[in-house]
Amino acid sequence: MTLPALARWQGMSDENDPMLKPDGHRYEAPEPRETTVNKEVAYAVLAVVVVVLGLLIATGTVPIFPGG
Repeated sequence: MTLPALARWQGMSDENDPMLKPDGHRYEAPEPRETTVNKEVAYAVLAVVVVVLGLLIATGTVPIFPGG
């Protein structure tokens, strides 16, 4: 049985759901600290790769348009 069918079966509509926020979205628990740190590290590594690639393109080491 799907969740909406289960909610109808239990007699609970979306507007009566206590977990529903006023803007219509359901509550989401905060991320664990470990997940947040892992995302920060991943974004930092991605930023370094983008900066290095930009420098290599700017110095001509990596040509964007070969033969130009």
